[in-house]
Amino acid sequence: MSNTNIPERGIYPYIIHADPPWDDEPLYPTHTHGLTEIGMPEFIMDPLAFGGDGNAGRINYSFDFFMNPQNNHQLQDILNGKIIKLPAAVLNPKAKSEPYTYCYREVLPQFEAVKSAYGAGVAFVIPKMRFIQIWVDGDDYVLMDAYYRDGVRW
Repeated sequence: MSNTNIPERGIYPYIIHADPPWDDEPLYPTHTHGLTEIGMPEFIMDPLAFGGDGNAGRINYSFDFFMNPQNNHQLQDILNGKIIKLPAAVLNPKAKSEPYTYCYREVLPQFEAVKSAYGAGVAFVIPKMRFIQIWVDGDDYVLMDAYYRDGVRW
């Protein structure tokens, strides 16, 4: 599988792995590497939601939102088992006309999306690693293991 890094380390304290749209193989979820090292959960998102670049932007907006001290309690709510829903304009004020609501939940290392992105043994390699799934409200199929099993296909 191909691997792109969006953005480069230095802009944010993580890298984002995403499948390029021309890859013929099954896609793996767009996901971060590096948040665990700063005490945060990694973000993971359906590769077909907005593509690698679009997903990366939404991950970056999410990071910015949850790093804001005024919003940190919402990150803690997610890590305590709640689902948080945020309108697009809350994440990015320039997205006022975007109709999407983004949802966030913690998922376990056994979730197929996590295994697809990070490898099946991730829980054994870094036992304290945590993951937050981002999805668009209404795309409930991305919450199921079956969607990710054997990779996501166009």
